[in-house]
Amino acid sequence: MMRALGRLSIRARITIGTLLIAALFFTGVAIVVRQQVDTILQNATYDVLTSDATPFETAIQQEPDDPVDNPGEGQLIAVIDPTGATRTSTLPAPLIAQLDSIDRDRTGPQHLAIDSTAYLVAVEKVASPTGNWTIISARNENASHRVLTDLTAGLVIGLGALTFLFGIVSWALTGAALRPVTHLRRSADTIVATDSDTLLPVGPADDEIAELAATLNALITKLRASAARERQMVSDASHELRTPLAVLQAQLELLRTGDRTRLDTDLLAAEHATVRLNQLVDSLLELSRLDSGRTPTSAAVGELVEEAGEALDRARLAAAGDQVVIDLDLPATALPRGRVAMAPLLYGRVLDNLLTNSLNALDGEGRIAVTLSVEAHHLVTTVIDTGPGLSPEFLPQAFDRFSQEDHSRTTRQGSGLGLAIVAAAAAAAGGTARLVNAAPRGLVITVALPVVDPDATPTRGRLPPR
Repeated sequence: MMRALGRLSIRARITIGTLLIAALFFTGVAIVVRQQVDTILQNATYDVLTSDATPFETAIQQEPDDPVDNPGEGQLIAVIDPTGATRTSTLPAPLIAQLDSIDRDRTGPQHLAIDSTAYLVAVEKVASPTGNWTIISARNENASHRVLTDLTAGLVIGLGALTFLFGIVSWALTGAALRPVTHLRRSADTIVATDSDTLLPVGPADDEIAELAATLNALITKLRASAARERQMVSDASHELRTPLAVLQAQLELLRTGDRTRLDTDLLAAEHATVRLNQLVDSLLELSRLDSGRTPTSAAVGELVEEAGEALDRARLAAAGDQVVIDLDLPATALPRGRVAMAPLLYGRVLDNLLTNSLNALDGEGRIAVTLSVEAHHLVTTVIDTGPGLSPEFLPQAFDRFSQEDHSRTTRQGSGLGLAIVAAAAAAAGGTARLVNAAPRGLVITVALPVVDPDATPTRGRLPPR
């Protein structure tokens, strides 16, 4: 049954449900009404019976020795004296034959069925000087039963018609309520079929349908942006991979057919192309992991401070032979014992990218200052270099993937993914990354990462001497 209902439309299920509820309600109403009418009829009949017996009670109490008057026309009454003799009776013969089945000591209405006739019987006891008299009054209940039968038929027909009308109204109202949903579905079908850039229509009413349309529009916008980023990433990655692959292919062909005396030079160039390819693939994999939405691994602030020292060692090793000074400044105050939602290796990768960006900008001469501080429960990493900075037009795009300034700060080539990894890693940890030009020259990159449990007992986060 439930499986069959599950295959029906929402409109049909709502209508069937409301019909069942209406049918149960109207059935209950019909039962209550019939019972009330039955009670009213019985009470009225019993009142008539007691009224019929009242004159005989009065006559017996006042003049018990006088003859009993005959009952009026239509009255079914039997008067029995204290000796058990019937003084007068208009009861039908079948009812007289069943007088012994009547409980004469019981007050209140009694029901008696003889053949196809139902009687309501009332027994009244009257005390007199000569003893107790019994007055039995009766009424034929067939007329009342016909009234109840007719009433029941009328209730069934009327309430059945009302239930049917209720179902029609429910079907119409449900269709009107679901019409915006149908409109949304058709609009969605149109968007899918035509690959349109439009959004779903949001109705003027401030209701659940409008909220659903707004939520779906936000989802569509997010999915379109994600698809656009994926297409752009595939396009940019293809472009970036094409150059080193073409260079590598050309160098391998030269190794096979070219001058053997240039073997070492060609092998070195091929090695550089391979390194560039590996770096690009590693960066793409890192971005893919950051975009996957997986729960990041947390690390203590002290672990990140240690990782910062190791990143500076790698940068100093990379700048060996150049006139580049790289400094690390830690706050004099104690660092908190909280944790940051970023693994030490990823934090080291972030610093490597920032320092590599600055080294490329300095082009062999200048200064890089790295500062770690705690501000408003955030671990803030700041990297400042004395390079040429970026053009104001390019600054908003600096964290985009594969974005590189036309007139780059460096003559060295990059993939345009370093700063994108920095921004993605900071966002995955619930932090932010921002970039501004320094005055009078240089670039300032700030990464702020929230520290969990900032009220824990602080500990010194000092680096060992280097």
